[in-house]
Amino acid sequence: MDAINFFSLASQQNRWLTVRQSVVAQNVANVNTPGYKALDVEPFDAVLNATGIEMRRTEPRHLSPSGAAGADAQTEENGKWQIVHSGNSVSLEEQMLKSGEVSGAYARNTGVMKTFHRMLLAASRG
Repeated sequence: MDAINFFSLASQQNRWLTVRQSVVAQNVANVNTPGYKALDVEPFDAVLNATGIEMRRTEPRHLSPSGAAGADAQTEENGKWQIVHSGNSVSLEEQMLKSGEVSGAYARNTGVMKTFHRMLLAASRG
């Protein structure tokens, strides 16, 4: 993967993280709204699969890439968190976990981008 594709992909993930954080904030804002159903976005894997970039095994002993199923908000339908009597399915604990995931993913993404940028600068200086 060359530098242009890498930075493009990293930027795309940052845009996806922005959308996900916005959806989490919307869920938190509607925590007391009767009948509100919690929303979430599709995993970034779906966005990555749409780019056409595939993982390749360069060594037979490496793990084989696994496929997974952008960023449209859709209602969450999981039974892990409790739905209150008003029909609201937002769990503050779950939303805070998601917010932490977004924050960690953003920090990792920007850290990798900074490192790659420094490598490019070092290579260009000779």
